[in-house]
Amino acid sequence: MNNTRCLLLCSGLVWCAPNFAEHLQLEEMAVTAEADTSAGLSLYEQHRAGSRLGLTVMEIPASVAVITGEDIAEKGDFSGLSALTRAAGFAANASPGNGGSATSVRGFAGHSSVVSTYDGKRLYVGSGTVSFPADTWTMARIEVLRGPGSVINGVGAIGATVNYVPKKPSFEKAPNELDISAGSFGLRRFALGLGDAVSDQLAYRIDAVDHRSDGYVDRADEHRQALAVGVLFQQTAQLSWQLAVDIADTDAAPYWGTPLVDGRVHPSTRRNNYNVSDAIVSYQDLWPRLSATWQISEAAVLRSELYYMRADRHWRNVESYAYNSASGEVDRSFYLEILHDQEQLGYRADVTLAQPLLGRDNRFNIGLEVNDIDFSHRNNSPYQGSSSVDLEQPAPGRWRDGVQSATSDDFSSETQQVALFLDDHLQITPQWSAVLGLRYDRLEIERNDVARSNGQSASRSTSSPSGGSWRVGVVYQPSEETSVYAQYSRALDPIGSVLTSVNDDVALAKGEQVELGVKQQYWQGRLQTSLAVYDIVKRDLLSADPGGVQRQIGEQSSRGIEWEVYTQVSESVSLDFNLALARARYEEFVKGGDDLSGNTPRNVTEKTANLWLRWHWHPLWQLGAGLRYVGERYANDSNTSVLPSYRVVDAALHWQVSDALQISLRGKNLSDTRDYVLAPYGDQWILADGRAADLSVNYRF
Repeated sequence: MNNTRCLLLCSGLVWCAPNFAEHLQLEEMAVTAEADTSAGLSLYEQHRAGSRLGLTVMEIPASVAVITGEDIAEKGDFSGLSALTRAAGFAANASPGNGGSATSVRGFAGHSSVVSTYDGKRLYVGSGTVSFPADTWTMARIEVLRGPGSVINGVGAIGATVNYVPKKPSFEKAPNELDISAGSFGLRRFALGLGDAVSDQLAYRIDAVDHRSDGYVDRADEHRQALAVGVLFQQTAQLSWQLAVDIADTDAAPYWGTPLVDGRVHPSTRRNNYNVSDAIVSYQDLWPRLSATWQISEAAVLRSELYYMRADRHWRNVESYAYNSASGEVDRSFYLEILHDQEQLGYRADVTLAQPLLGRDNRFNIGLEVNDIDFSHRNNSPYQGSSSVDLEQPAPGRWRDGVQSATSDDFSSETQQVALFLDDHLQITPQWSAVLGLRYDRLEIERNDVARSNGQSASRSTSSPSGGSWRVGVVYQPSEETSVYAQYSRALDPIGSVLTSVNDDVALAKGEQVELGVKQQYWQGRLQTSLAVYDIVKRDLLSADPGGVQRQIGEQSSRGIEWEVYTQVSESVSLDFNLALARARYEEFVKGGDDLSGNTPRNVTEKTANLWLRWHWHPLWQLGAGLRYVGERYANDSNTSVLPSYRVVDAALHWQVSDALQISLRGKNLSDTRDYVLAPYGDQWILADGRAADLSVNYRF
């Protein structure tokens, strides 16, 4: 493992090369800020989650979307999950165990198949958990690439890639911002954003937020703090450096769901918390990054970045609750404590060149990515201890009173990842273009299990999964307002968590997708649409053969359609709408002796829709209202437990008091939907908040 660390640190010396730029006679270039986000579907915005070549949404042969910072602020989506689940096809699958951030899309669920990146850097998953970023205040926008994204992000991402783009320092003058909110369930939120150019060469950006809530559920207090600091140094007209540091400290709500009574949540228990009084769900994240951009010439750009991520997570809870009809009480078990320590040191460098090919305009990007990840897991397994509490008025008790085993080291893993990648965009004719992407990933994973009193013996296991991903797509643009595309892609997906699932006998699962789509706008952008149809097949799932032996012979498929519409109905009224329909199935899958072929994978919804209507009925006033719909999901692979569909109504009223001051009143879950279930957790349901309102004051100076 030390060799990889040396490679990473030595690779940083590549940064020295750009310093020679000031001694070269290069043509002077103007440095401009990133363009403002366009309205509607952002069809002419660059999209980093879908391409490294600076392609716009119209030029990318894939179903992509942009959730702008303005949209996030308008709707009061304080978490990435609440903002993301307004995008077509996404549904929450969030629990404290996965960081409260997991989603499903296109028939695939969880962080291994729906990959998160921050500013384009992959957040590797340890034991199914991603806890960063903590708050949307530090984000400029969220980019979504639906479908396989292994060419961009490596192993995983067969369902989608979500790229959280932070706010960044700029030489363009932007107002400072202060935002204060208060609302239902003890919401108190204070956010500050500062940014300016200190000189012609130096600019900075600082964003900070403190978010507190007493929680909808009893004893489900939440407190999160996030700080993002960025400094931009324009050394020469061709060379710039950026240092960014993000810090997040989250005490999440220690709520693990509500037990079912006769298969449903009893109305009188919706706000009960069956956890102990001294429960803990804590995440601490650190994410520093140092990057350089060197404009070698008009045709060549070198980007280089060294980054580090540290995550410390701590759970201490009673997590399992089951209603006992004989006693009328709730039986609690799994007095559990888990700690994660995760460190990721990474380096990435790539070059983008504009180089004609066969006399045609051509751009390509080639690069290297290296990561070294250490992960350690401590727990108090076996998770013993039990207690019973009243269904209606549970007395919480303390965790220490029921725990029976000490917390100690369980296992650790060391992972080395190296990847080479290539993207190419060829303009065949003024109307036709082709996109090609290639990537090869190699991982070296070593897991060390510690000898424990629970009977676990010390052991060491290694795995070296590797493989290639690729995609090819064509785009036909008969006019600037219409883009028709077709794409075929091959992807790799892990069997379990990338960092912790070690088995040399198990290869990476393979996926492939065919996608067709059209993106259009009419009437100078007043009507914009995006339509995509897809067919995904994932093979090599672990499944039992007729003799009961586990082999990689399983198969899962998903096919569906996604439709997005934005329309400016009149000068004062606009509408956003999206609809996603999917058919997800196990084509061949045997688990625990049960043949699940033909079943729908758990936690996957096959119907979602989102609607948001804006009415700017007065120059100083705007009213917005929306509906979110998520169809039924299965809580298990056997399809015997069904999560209900839900419809959620939100609204927002904004008063622009002056150029600098805006006051907003927002209502969330105004329908007080009782079946608003985020995820199952054993025999209990994790419920979302009930009806709520918040008042926000935003001042720009």
